[in-house]
Amino acid sequence: MQRRALMATVAAVAALAVSMAALPALAQEVGKASAVNPAATANLRTITIGSSIEHKERIKTAAAGSVQILFVDKTSMTIGPNSDLTIDEYVYNPNAGTGKLAATLSKGALRFVGGQISHSGDAEIKTASSVVGIRGGVALITPQHVFAGYGTSTVTGQGGTVTLTAGEFTSVVGGAPTAPAPPPPGFVAGLIQSFQSAPGQSGGAPRGTASPSNVARAESRATGGSGSVAGELAPGVNQIPVQRINPGATLTQTIQSTTQSTAAEATIAITPSHLKGYVGGMMATSREPGVMSAIIGLAELLINPPSRRVQANVAGGAFAGHDVPATVVFNYQYGSQNPELDPRSYYVDAKNFGALPAIDREGRPISTINGQPLNSQSGAMYTVTAEQARQYAWARGYELTVCDCDYTRWGIWGSSSQQGGDSAVLNDVASGFWVAGRPISNSDVPTVGQASYVGHVVAQVQNCGSSYISAGNLTTTVDFASRHGTAYVSNFDGLNYSGNLYVSPSQPHLTAGLNSIGSDRSMLLSGEFYRGRTSPVGEMGGAALVSGTNYLGSGIFAARMK
Repeated sequence: MQRRALMATVAAVAALAVSMAALPALAQEVGKASAVNPAATANLRTITIGSSIEHKERIKTAAAGSVQILFVDKTSMTIGPNSDLTIDEYVYNPNAGTGKLAATLSKGALRFVGGQISHSGDAEIKTASSVVGIRGGVALITPQHVFAGYGTSTVTGQGGTVTLTAGEFTSVVGGAPTAPAPPPPGFVAGLIQSFQSAPGQSGGAPRGTASPSNVARAESRATGGSGSVAGELAPGVNQIPVQRINPGATLTQTIQSTTQSTAAEATIAITPSHLKGYVGGMMATSREPGVMSAIIGLAELLINPPSRRVQANVAGGAFAGHDVPATVVFNYQYGSQNPELDPRSYYVDAKNFGALPAIDREGRPISTINGQPLNSQSGAMYTVTAEQARQYAWARGYELTVCDCDYTRWGIWGSSSQQGGDSAVLNDVASGFWVAGRPISNSDVPTVGQASYVGHVVAQVQNCGSSYISAGNLTTTVDFASRHGTAYVSNFDGLNYSGNLYVSPSQPHLTAGLNSIGSDRSMLLSGEFYRGRTSPVGEMGGAALVSGTNYLGSGIFAARMK
């Protein structure tokens, strides 16, 4: 079960990056099934985790069935029980970030989370009573109702068209859509509950990811009750007490001039970038059957906009527990800056790029495990934007204060590989998150003044045999004179964490040890300061490790100075 869950994540990663390689064999594939409950079929074949979803595919679910599809442009569709959906058209140009997506929902319910295509306004869902055009957002759709959770949705029925903004609802029953208004009580909660996983799931997050309290809050926001309106994504870091540090001294030695900042912004899009950072995640390996290991490692990215080449090197180890030597020491390479090799990468802009596992001239993987070559490797690494992360969080019923960083980037990576001879083939499956920023030296760290940072923590979690992704809101405060501070993480897998933060006296590194409130779980943050647009210490990022009884999580954090 553990291995299958990680295989699902890696399969989804590979599907989202299919466009990078433009492989003819995958020309008709539009996405992968990343989560499947029983009784889900595509063109009468049973859908399983990692199943290819193709153009013109018809997907049907029974009363106990549901399926989530991840398209190559990062659009996500969750199809609820007793549903019937056909993918009518799917075209995507990864270099331009444009395309067209059209589908027909004959019955049932659909949750749509927009990717690149929806940002150009060319995502369309047809039902028996209306045509729904979705632009850059999240929508809940049935044949009679449409709710816009984020972005805008244009709903056209017989005799009229209405435009929904965040938190608005319309009903379409054989005529013109009703005027935009809050949804009826229980509508959002009922649909969110129907999309939750059930026993027998073969991938995705387990039931409980959208807790009753989070579902209630999401419905309250959507219906105009207490709290922020759905789609505003108001910060949730104030859910726990935060010790405020008064800015007693301005960081005069850290602030760049407006001219310098503007010049840096203008040149970063056309000049090569060298980013350094961290990775976290989980690994399942045939070397230790049945054991899920936490990944801890470093990342280095070389980004060359003129050549549109991206290279990422990810190196680290997989640890099954405390004081246990790493079972697997890996050195993965995605993409290549070598002009004599296949680039295996794509670059749209500074916030949208990715790469497939690098190969040599003979097509062999360049990556290694324990210093030895691999027989084969699949997977990908790519960026996740702040907007995509907010939509993902909202669609699952919680708010996330994602780091909207200037130069620091973060995203998803995954690898599935084989190693060894015919008599002893070893399989390794890993997936997780990476973060990387523009490095600074210790002399760039101020010796006076104070600052606060806001961002997020996201990690792969193994909880009593269940594998899923969890995220929380991060707030830190730093006193640069004493090189001490505080760190708070709220609503990470339903718990709040707090603790002290320490800045190295000789390096721009930082660590924070946090304890949860009301649980034995603890969290360790280890990272460094990164350059921001207006300050050399304007951003921070690093690895996050969470542990507790029958609980293990590994991922990354990223935050930006307020």
